[in-house]
Amino acid sequence: MKARSSVLLISLLLPWLCQAQGLNDRTLMTVAGRVVPAGEFIRMYNKSLEPGSSPDIDGYLQQYIFFKLKVADAMQEGYDTTRAFRNEFNGYRNQLAQSYLTDNDAKEKLLQKTYQRSQTEINAWHILINCPAEAKPEDTLNAWNKAADIKERIIKGEQFEQVARAASDDPSVKINGGNLGYFTVFQMIMPFEDAAHNLRKGAVSDPVRTPYGYHIIKIADKRPAKGKVLVAHIMKASPPGAGEKESKQAEEEINRIYQELKSGASFSELAKMYSDHKESAANGGKLNWFGTGEIITGFSEAAFAITDSGKFSPPVRTPYAWHIIKLLDERPHGSFEETRSYLESRLNQSYLNSFSKRSFVSKLKSEYKYRLNQAAYDWFVSNTDTLVIQGVAKYNRETMPSGNLYTFANQHLTTKEFASYLERRGSMISTKDPGYFINQSLETRLSDQIIRYEDSMLEKKYPDFRYLMNEFHDGILLFEISGKKVWNRVSEDSSGLREFYNRHRNEYLTRKGIEAKIYTLRSPEKEKTFSSAYRKYSRKPDVDELMRSKFNRKSDSVIIITEGRWYTGEDPELDKIDWKCGVEYRWMGKYPSIIVISRVIEPEPLPFEEVQGEIMTLYQNYLENEWTGQLKSKYTVKVDESVLAEVKRSLGNE
Repeated sequence: MKARSSVLLISLLLPWLCQAQGLNDRTLMTVAGRVVPAGEFIRMYNKSLEPGSSPDIDGYLQQYIFFKLKVADAMQEGYDTTRAFRNEFNGYRNQLAQSYLTDNDAKEKLLQKTYQRSQTEINAWHILINCPAEAKPEDTLNAWNKAADIKERIIKGEQFEQVARAASDDPSVKINGGNLGYFTVFQMIMPFEDAAHNLRKGAVSDPVRTPYGYHIIKIADKRPAKGKVLVAHIMKASPPGAGEKESKQAEEEINRIYQELKSGASFSELAKMYSDHKESAANGGKLNWFGTGEIITGFSEAAFAITDSGKFSPPVRTPYAWHIIKLLDERPHGSFEETRSYLESRLNQSYLNSFSKRSFVSKLKSEYKYRLNQAAYDWFVSNTDTLVIQGVAKYNRETMPSGNLYTFANQHLTTKEFASYLERRGSMISTKDPGYFINQSLETRLSDQIIRYEDSMLEKKYPDFRYLMNEFHDGILLFEISGKKVWNRVSEDSSGLREFYNRHRNEYLTRKGIEAKIYTLRSPEKEKTFSSAYRKYSRKPDVDELMRSKFNRKSDSVIIITEGRWYTGEDPELDKIDWKCGVEYRWMGKYPSIIVISRVIEPEPLPFEEVQGEIMTLYQNYLENEWTGQLKSKYTVKVDESVLAEVKRSLGNE
């Protein structure tokens, strides 16, 4: 029943889904001859909406038309043909395209895989039998047989270290006896890492092939990751090959320093004075954070063995020196999300990233129906020798099969093109094996071509990519043309700005003001006496002293005389009076007052310097409006009203 309901629902929705899909590709309008699809407008409109705002499609449509008109103006003036524009646009496109030109699913699986591995630390022994990747088949077989014999000896009971010291081609065996110490992800080449993680504790591997040769691996231990530590150290050098006297002296010095530390001496000061590791000594012996496998094993194990921050180890011997190690801080292994950016950066830096690329190429080969001309391929293998591989000989074009070596989509590579490619590529692959040379060269050539083709198809295959590129294209042009038409003129056209100020200077006036003297009597019941006294004394030069002597007795201040300048808005009571020269009797608040206005200051234009910011904004708006007016008369805009109505319905605006 559920299945039938689902089919019914899909059948009901299908016409609407098809209509919505078709709407995206329909032309909403043409602006200066450039088509604007409905899907582009819908996407930009949805991006412009702020939470809680009411939709206004018509208003946004007008804004978008002006945006497109400005872009058209930029293209008309050739902004899209400049080298600066092409460099910026292509740089952005290349960056954005990378996320479309890789197998993200494969990459995500690799990230998860590396994180899982990063949670385990492995201690392994190994024996290396040299055998480079380009070795002859007979040499490769001999190396494999030698490695297989070594495994057999170990399985039968011989000590791994003894066999390693006698048979391993790894130079470090002289120091470590074949023991690699603890390591984790990214610290070994991938085939080695894969084998180590797939072996149980105590197991010995079959021969493991890497570009260096064949390895026999034995797992000594596996443990949970210990995270990272921050330490300081004091070092006395005692490298391999040092004489007995020098070694003994280093040991005695480190023991003496250890005793001083136990007696309470400062670790930091002793490191500065005595440590032979000058890079850290200047900083009190402090090193950078490190984890397992990032520093020599003996040192690392001793550092992780310290239990509490602030404590220090007894002297620790490594192949190169004596150390005393102090634990400063520690942090556990992070979660996947915490370590993701680090893992991704390491993944991109390592050849592991080529796995996702190969997976991506494999998908493209299937999608674009890749076909290889096997007969032509076999001809190249048969007719390739060391001289061709070394780039000193060419193929015989007369015996070469004609036609294509491979095809995919509407692309191909002819046999002659491949021959020229191989001849130019000579000596780039270090091998004597024709089959290996041809196969590696073919994979490289095909990978480059098919990814370039996919890159050229991104705008057609992925609407989101196309919209983003259009958005960026138009955004760059808008920025550049707006700078020329508006922003640069505001900041650089000083004469135009001054002229604009002069046209609008009367819109930016000072406030009206008065110069006045105000007599205030703090004795309301004497209002009549107060008025009479002023009329009596007002024509005398010492009117203020006469008024004070009449009303102020025994140092009190019944009358207050204030003289100054007032502007509109500063005093609500003064704003109520008629601002003209003369005398006005009135109550101000709860006291009778006499206001004597001696001068009225009329409004006048503010100096340019005081209103420059506002004038620049007004000038910018003026230039913007002037420009948009020119655009409307210069270019044609045609809106398909029927498509607009459908857009409104799809956005729920009608």
